[in-house]
Formats: sequence, structure tokens, C-alpha cells
Amino acid sequence: MTAQTIGIIGDGQLGMLLCEAAPTLGLKTIMLTGSARCAAAQRADAAIEGAMDDSAALAALIARCDVITYEREDVPAPALALLREAEAAGEVVCFPPLQVIEIIQDKARQKRWLEQNQLATLPFLISDGSPQSHASAAAKLGYPLVQKALRGGFDGRGVQILADAGDLDKAWPGETLFEQFAGDFREIAVLVVRGRDGGHAHFGPVDMTFEDEHSVLDTVMAPADISTGIEDAAVDLAYRAVDALDGVGVFGVEMFLLANGGVLINEISPRVHNAGHYSLEACASSQFEQHLRAVSGMPLADTALRRPAAMRNILCTPALKHEDLHRDAAALEQDSGAVIYWYGKSPARLMRKLGHITALADSVVQARATVDACWEHIQREAGTS
Repeated sequence: MTAQTIGIIGDGQLGMLLCEAAPTLGLKTIMLTGSARCAAAQRADAAIEGAMDDSAALAALIARCDVITYEREDVPAPALALLREAEAAGEVVCFPPLQVIEIIQDKARQKRWLEQNQLATLPFLISDGSPQSHASAAAKLGYPLVQKALRGGFDGRGVQILADAGDLDKAWPGETLFEQFAGDFREIAVLVVRGRDGGHAHFGPVDMTFEDEHSVLDTVMAPADISTGIEDAAVDLAYRAVDALDGVGVFGVEMFLLANGGVLINEISPRVHNAGHYSLEACASSQFEQHLRAVSGMPLADTALRRPAAMRNILCTPALKHEDLHRDAAALEQDSGAVIYWYGKSPARLMRKLGHITALADSVVQARATVDACWEHIQREAGTS
């Protein structure tokens, strides 16, 4: 039976856009949120205030929902335990499955899982945190060396590059993941949607570029500028990964495209993903509709790309932070053909995602030029306000 009420853990823009997609599918949403006054919670049919590890708030969410899903993967262990008990008692179902969240939220466990399932990824080692273990990992993997925090890293946080042996004393202490540097590479992504019956669909591959200083996703271009052979390999790798997880819902599979044409998995996100925002305008159905269809047991819809597209994040720059204006959550069409989404976030912190811009065109190059021009206009306005 198709679930009618979807519980969403998390109250950011991903949750907000899920809530906005729900009514056309006949679904209701209830959000677990730190503040029922936040923009995302205002889009839900109901909101329950509480932290993710607030057992009373989580129990209230469980009692009112048929399905629980998440807009973020860092669900704390006590919450996962409570959700598992509720599933075992037949009170609710959770998608993606709880064991998937446990695998993905720990980068060491995720990388080991990829290796065990013969899913191509960069060579890595887990350091126990001692200087000797750090040095041993560096000696085996070489420089430049990538260090990743095991938990909590996102939007450029929790990742650093150690250029040479002189940088090793800058390595973070404690148990950590070290990864071989990919060399000359591009970053692409495939968003896979997998239904409760195991059926597939996907968005992408797309090209991704990142803000240099903070390594935050900056721009997405659809379709990616790659050969048919590389596209097929990327989609196949993404499907195999989500099948191996027995996942349900949308999964963002971020990949490295190497100079030799090889495709490797960087990391997997068990949720709707920033790289799929363009689908709201550019595709026959959006990633948000598809995620809700998958977790609720509905048939998946068409995901075909209707026109080339570009999406640019509105990252909080010093100019936008200085402006410090509260912008209500809204989608605004521009004369240029772009659509600007504001997420209603306040305060404006540097590099925080305040919204995004999407444009469609006859080519990716044209779409990219439109979102870049729109971004520059936003910057100029902020600088003169």
C-alpha cells in the first residue's frame, strides 16, 4: 500500500524541496526540525520540534508517519536505534534502509564497503590516529595526500590536501581516512533512484565544479561533456553501488573521472543531492518527486533531460554576508530565463548555501553563461545595497 504520510528527518533546503514535491503525489509530510518557524518546516504539513537524538520528538514522528526518510545522513546512533526498534515492531518503515545510513555516514566504513563490493574507488588507508600510523599511510599512498574526517564532513568541511611531507604535521589527529590523490581528474555525478521493487532510474551524469578555496559545490552542468562509453560506465557503476546497498530512494553517487577515462566512486550520499537541483526545471520529473515515489512505493516516473541545463549555488560571499538581509524562501523567474531559488536561511554565514540558480538553454555553454551572469548580478546588487 502506498504510504500517505512521509516523515522527514532534517530541516534544510533538501527537506523543504521534498515537502514542496509531496502534494502533487497525494502525500503529506511531517518534518522533525529544530525550529517549526524555519523555512523548510513551513513547507511541511506539520512539524515536530526536537533534535535528531530527541527520543520523545522522534517517537512522536514515528507515531504519525508511514515512512521515514532523511535529508541528511548524519543521523545519530540513538536515533537509528529507536528507528530500528520501531521498524521491528511494525510501526514504521525507513528508507533508505537504516543499515545504509550506518555504512554511508562513516567514511572509513563506506570506503571498506566499496572495496569489499569491488566498486572502483581510490586507494586508501585508515590511520589509528598516531603519528606513526599517519606517517605509514603517507609513505604508502604518497603525496599529495588527501585526508578526510570519518564523520560530519560536507560542503568542503572535513577534507584537506597535504601537499608534501612538510604538511604531515598539519594532519588532523585521531582516527582518520587517508586517500590517494586522484591526479588529473574531473568530478561528475550520477543520481540513482531505486524503488522498493528494485526498479531503477537515474539523472545524469553531470559535470560538477567546486569553489576553489573551500571545495564547496559551485556549478552543475547537465549533461556532462563525456563520451557515450564513459557515460555508460558511470551509470553502470552507480547502479551497481545502489543495488549492492539494496537502497531505496535517491542516491547521489559522486565520481572521479580520471585522465585515462576511468571512473571511480568518490563517495555516496543516501539522499537527494545538490547535484540534482537542475532536475526541477530540466527533467521530466525532479529528484524530489522521484525520491518520494521510491520511498512511498509508487512507480518511478520518467527522468529524461528535456533541455541542457546549468545550476549554480548561491554561496554566501563577504558581500552577501555584509548585506545580511533575510530572504524569504521562494523561486523567482528572471527575464534572462533563469530561476532563482532562495532557501530562506538566516543568518548569512560565509559559504553557506543561501539558494541556487538554474537556467535551461540550447547548450550547456549557454545555460552556464546565463547562471554566471545572474550570479554576478546578485553580487553587484549586494555590493551596492
